[in-house]
Amino acid sequence: MVPNRPKISIYIAASIDGYIARENGDLDWLDRVGDQDEDYGFKKFLDSVDAVILGRKTYEVAATAYGTEKWPYHGKKMIVLSKTLQTVIAEAQVYSDNLADLTTKLYSEGVRHIWVDGGKTISQFLSLGMVDEMIISIIPILLGSGIPLFNINKEVDCRLISSQSYASGLVQLHYQMHK
Repeated sequence: MVPNRPKISIYIAASIDGYIARENGDLDWLDRVGDQDEDYGFKKFLDSVDAVILGRKTYEVAATAYGTEKWPYHGKKMIVLSKTLQTVIAEAQVYSDNLADLTTKLYSEGVRHIWVDGGKTISQFLSLGMVDEMIISIIPILLGSGIPLFNINKEVDCRLISSQSYASGLVQLHYQMHK
């Protein structure tokens, strides 16, 4: 972990061919591994984070899907990265400036672990070399097209620290970033 900065993690699902959503943003294909008895480590992961940084589109999908009653991020500091959003739910705040400054500020406020979510947001943090670990759940489907998991123009070294397969066909890969 970098001094004066929280641990930054990615926890996301992708198709076998590397897409996180259909071209229209639809996530219906995630349901093929939806099992009420298996959360694929999500609750344990969510319990470990102090703050969540979402991209605008990911925030809008979550806000529509969950609303404030079923909001899964209660109790977490919530930052939405956007240059266009004017309002977000009461538990969140909009941010549109330097990401390194944001993480330093969050660290000074006691945040020690951040979950970064959203395609463009993940790519921004990876491009800046700020990601410490990635947990990627591979869903057993080929979408053929869609919104790619990564959109970066640099090489990033990763080290696989664990993999786990589930009866649903989902395979979860846990990577540590090589710095």
